[in-house]
Amino acid sequence: MDARQAAQAILQRVWKTRGFPVDPVTIARELGLEVMDTDLPDQVSGALLKEAGKDPVIVLHYADHPKRKRFTCAHELGHFVYRNEQNVLDEEYSYLDLRSPASSTGEEIEEVMANRFAAHLLMPEEEVEKLHAKKTSHLDMALYFDVSSEALKYRLKNMGLI
Repeated sequence: MDARQAAQAILQRVWKTRGFPVDPVTIARELGLEVMDTDLPDQVSGALLKEAGKDPVIVLHYADHPKRKRFTCAHELGHFVYRNEQNVLDEEYSYLDLRSPASSTGEEIEEVMANRFAAHLLMPEEEVEKLHAKKTSHLDMALYFDVSSEALKYRLKNMGLI
């Protein structure tokens, strides 16, 4: 799955012209997923859960910062989109997203894809480039996209803009 194309397709189909910041919870719900805050183990940021015969659910750690929850929700949406592209219709599956150094090493291909999807969904390349060309400060860009400054800097770095 091409994370950029998948995120663009979701934005065009679901988010349309609503502007920024993109709300991944609204998108998830419009795609038929339930999204809920709940108590999760300290090392878990979120999860995508699917039981046979039921709609998928995204669970987010209630104690996480709102910006972290937004990115986690977008990440779980990436898993959902990937599963749909694989034509997995009514199987059970689950993804737990752990807060650990190992979770961001790039060793798990689906985790890398889900992170890329989240970045493209919340900070679309064209919009990042437009703001960068206007010399918008990193802080103002992070506020515009409602992401952490770390997420924005990582995005800019991956795009070769810093």
